[in-house]
Amino acid sequence: LEDTLDELKHQDPDLEPSLASLDALQKTQENRWLEATRDAQVEKQEQKTYENLMQSLRGYISAVKRLGQHRDEIMALQATDSSDTDDSKQTDQASVILENVDWPRDFRRPTVLDTLNRIAGKPRPAKTDKPDSEEQKAMADSLRQVLDKLEEALEAKQLKESRQHFKAAQQLAKGLDHRHGKSLQPRMHLLGGQLRELTDWQGFATRPKQESLCEQMEYLANQPMEPEAKAERIKELQNEWRGLGGSSDRDLWSRFKQASDQAYEPCKAYFSAKSGLKQANLETRKTICDQLGTFLDNADWNNIDWKTAERIHQTAREEWKAAWPVEFRDNRPVQKRFDDLLKQLEAPLDTERKKNEALKQGIVERAEALIEHEPLGDAMNQAKALQTEWTSIGITRHREDRKLWQAFRKACDQIFARRDARRDEQEQLSRKADEKAGPILDASQSAGSDSTLDGLKATLSELDSLRNEPLSADSRDRVGQERSRLSGLVSTRQLQEQIDTWKSWINSRSSSALDSDALPQHWAGLAADVGQPDPVELVIRAEILAEVASPAEDQGRRMEIQVQRLAEGMGNASSGSDKSRQLEMLVANWCLVQPVDVVSEPLAERLGKALEAILRES
Repeated sequence: LEDTLDELKHQDPDLEPSLASLDALQKTQENRWLEATRDAQVEKQEQKTYENLMQSLRGYISAVKRLGQHRDEIMALQATDSSDTDDSKQTDQASVILENVDWPRDFRRPTVLDTLNRIAGKPRPAKTDKPDSEEQKAMADSLRQVLDKLEEALEAKQLKESRQHFKAAQQLAKGLDHRHGKSLQPRMHLLGGQLRELTDWQGFATRPKQESLCEQMEYLANQPMEPEAKAERIKELQNEWRGLGGSSDRDLWSRFKQASDQAYEPCKAYFSAKSGLKQANLETRKTICDQLGTFLDNADWNNIDWKTAERIHQTAREEWKAAWPVEFRDNRPVQKRFDDLLKQLEAPLDTERKKNEALKQGIVERAEALIEHEPLGDAMNQAKALQTEWTSIGITRHREDRKLWQAFRKACDQIFARRDARRDEQEQLSRKADEKAGPILDASQSAGSDSTLDGLKATLSELDSLRNEPLSADSRDRVGQERSRLSGLVSTRQLQEQIDTWKSWINSRSSSALDSDALPQHWAGLAADVGQPDPVELVIRAEILAEVASPAEDQGRRMEIQVQRLAEGMGNASSGSDKSRQLEMLVANWCLVQPVDVVSEPLAERLGKALEAILRES
């Protein structure tokens, strides 16, 4: 509108404009404004500017129309004016026409109005003082340069640039006096006509595109679509129409406008319901503000559940965001209240978060100090305690907590990585130890009761050498089992040898061939501890210990001995070592205390069998 009015104000006033073009221009601009502001928020000053510009355009068009209506009368008055007659009737008529036309002051006046002023006896509107001759010459040169650029732009079919240059030329021509501007007017008229031809040509070029937009809008009007998508497509087509600069063809514009209205009709109900939704969402937001305000008024920040407060903060934001869409203007004060309430809630939350972040930072530092701490087991236990302590700390900012957690996790990983490294090292040592133990275990497993005592002891010694080796659990179990087995074989073999020796001493005693110096020195004490049993009682006591039967003739004596020992609190020994010791005491008594003349070979044989039974039992 500003460009159009500026062009009209500075064009040659005697070039009679086309009323049809002016009417089309006015209607097109009005329709474009209505279309552009349908779904847009327009500021008051912007609306006022548009109305002032449109009022100026309407005033100019009305003045042109009124001037055309009085064209015949003006021509008659001009003919009378040339006869130099003085007629008050003509003067009055000229005054009436001038008053009716009411030419706007911002636009250059046609010369016919100057004639009417002279006839009516009114002074011609004062002209502004023109610059001096040098300035006029400089302006004329500038105008020639602009006209050269205009001519080049017209030849290149550059409509936008051509309009800009023509507008600049009009501005310069406006400041020229008659003498300097007269020679340039014909070229101005010629180039102005070329500009109008180019404008018409551009309009001709855009018409097929505008007709295509009409067809697309008419097709869209008959398509069932989701309202939001349909409204968006309508807006896209309207933007394409605007991009073509509108249309001076009233019928074409009416066709596009009618198709647009028809296409938008099904969307009205949807957007009407959406308007109700906006109001409901606005009420929801007011309720959220009321609830937040109540919570803040009653909050005891010294004893508050911070996680609950943080959840309220998060929930309020989520529910606020979900209450959308809303009317922008109505939401403005509610939004301000909500922002203020959130700030009131965020302030203590941020204070608590920063305090907890400081606590977690302390945990991170303590964890980092444990990375090289020894012993490793203590470091791991402390790290696990720090993990528990970490989970007990309250709210923090998400981003800061993530950074702190990554640092804490890194320190803990390094601590436990030491454990894994040692475990790997231990596994490697275990593999080597297992490889070393393999042949020893194979040799041990091949050793049995038929092996010599020295061979058994040698193998057992090799197994003992593996005690301090870092064996795997499986190998350690196997070594333990073999040691137990071989130890049992060695003990049995040693016991057998011992019993064989004792038996030989027993038999030697019964045959009076025993050398007492060959006996163990401690047997004297053992023999004395037994008391003074006779040989039969001694043998029966040995049979009781070995749990072997006594001959029938000695059953009564055996019963007496058992009763007596029960009365004395001795009873049968339950432990193998006790039995062996008591049996050794009996053997020592037999060999050292019993008279040679009372021990007999049958009794010696029974005592030997008792020793064999003890051996089998062990």
